[in-house]
Amino acid sequence: MLNAVIVRVMYKMGILISIFLCFGCTSEYKPHRAVGKSTEIIVVSEPKAYSEVESLLIQTLERVINTPTTEHIFNIRHITPDEFPEFLYRRNCLILGLIGDALIDSVLAPSSHKKLLAGESYVFGSEGLFVSGQWVLVIAGPTLYKLKEVLDDNSELIFNYFAEGARKRIKESLYKAGYQEDLSQKLQSKYGFSIRIPKHWMVAKEGFGFVEFIHHRPDRIISIYWEAKPKAELNKTQAIRIRDEIGANYYDGDFVEKELTKFYWVEFQGVRAGKLDGIWQNDEKVMGGPFRTYFFWKEGRFYVIDFHIFAPGEKKWKWLQQLEVICGTFNSED
Repeated sequence: MLNAVIVRVMYKMGILISIFLCFGCTSEYKPHRAVGKSTEIIVVSEPKAYSEVESLLIQTLERVINTPTTEHIFNIRHITPDEFPEFLYRRNCLILGLIGDALIDSVLAPSSHKKLLAGESYVFGSEGLFVSGQWVLVIAGPTLYKLKEVLDDNSELIFNYFAEGARKRIKESLYKAGYQEDLSQKLQSKYGFSIRIPKHWMVAKEGFGFVEFIHHRPDRIISIYWEAKPKAELNKTQAIRIRDEIGANYYDGDFVEKELTKFYWVEFQGVRAGKLDGIWQNDEKVMGGPFRTYFFWKEGRFYVIDFHIFAPGEKKWKWLQQLEVICGTFNSED
């Protein structure tokens, strides 16, 4: 039997709330870390409640991306509260219900139950609640109508909660063996920037103005292009032209599928950056796949950080997140 524990949860607008969670008898076996598919979310609820909110959950969590084939970021698996002990150690768990449901009443402490009744809080989350590497979200309401309203109003929060959990696990796995510190120091010394390339990746191309890193099975490529260039206006058309030039010069003629690519502004490493998110293609090699490219100016340089994937037959969202994590370690400061 698990002991009652105090867990720290992260909730809306960064508010930290402590809730007291306990759970009854569980399976005798407890793995060292959470198990199951990283993109599967176990939804625990009574069948009646689930039937009312299923379409909202699918819309919130089973979001579709084109890579260029269509894939769902997460997949939902519904189970009843009676089945929960068998799934207690899965990576992603979403517990749904109403005040008065046995499961909801058993996992929420009196103080949290009071907040629920008062309408102050409806969503509670915990990392590593039952086992390390697990992300659990509890959502409850006084009525089914209110439960649906909470799910609808907090759809971005709910999706981002599980997406952040997936990214954190990806990062932990990616750097479990460390990174190539010598390479990072070499890049800093020669070119004035560093990036934490994981072990077993290779330098595919290197020269002043361009470096490329690669890992196979599946093929994942990261490149950094830079030049001394004053700030200028940047839009989708210009960004695609720059990315196509890099594709022609360094990627054997890769080009951007314009209709399947979007452009928007983000913050990257503390600066405003343009970002392309779309599909690359190579007609000669009959290849293609998803890519993302950042464009930004920093310390007198114009940088283009690109990553793309060729992984036919595989789900690509997790590989895109892996490359986002690596590119997020880029640093152009001493």
